[in-house]
Amino acid sequence: MRKFKVNTDTKPKEPTKEQMARYKDFATISHQYDRIAKRPKKPLYRDPKLFLLLLILGLVMLLIFLEG
Repeated sequence: MRKFKVNTDTKPKEPTKEQMARYKDFATISHQYDRIAKRPKKPLYRDPKLFLLLLILGLVMLLIFLEG
């Protein structure tokens, strides 16, 4: 079995004053988070692949109802 070495003598690094000042602007941080986390919503009719899939499904449903 392996033996792992755990560094217990190191202190966690404290952020510098420059790093703290950079993250004090909440509006910028919020905008960056929104840009990364939220994907842009594209309407269904503007997505060509999804539009084609919906069109094919619609045609198949139409053919099924016309035959029955």
